Amino acid sequence: MRTKETANKERKATKTTNRRKRRITWFNPPYSKNVSSNIGTNFLHLLNSCFPPNHKLHKVINKNTVKLSYSCTPNIKQIISSHNKRIINETPKKVSTTNCVTAGTNNLAPFKENV
Repeated sequence: MRTKETANKERKATKTTNRRKRRITWFNPPYSKNVSSNIGTNFLHLLNSCFPPNHKLHKVINKNTVKLSYSCTPNIKQIISSHNKRIINETPKKVSTTNCVTAGTNNLAPFKENV
């Protein structure tokens, strides 16, 4: 026979397991000081005009399921400078040489390090 305490514990356990995860899509525009318009407001107006309530995708794409965030992406200057640094600092793989003794003479023979 179950008591009230065990019944309450079982209810609490089922409540925590039955929580559904919200399906949220994040829109992360890159930050730029040159932009003077309010991107967030314009983006939400665009969502409302492109996906009105009678549209078949309105259930998935609306102002409640699409969120706007600026903090997740670096600004354009950082993206470009990091890309340029990566390309400039990239050096081709060097072929190293080692001393090889063949028939009593010292010769330098190349070999690949990462084979």
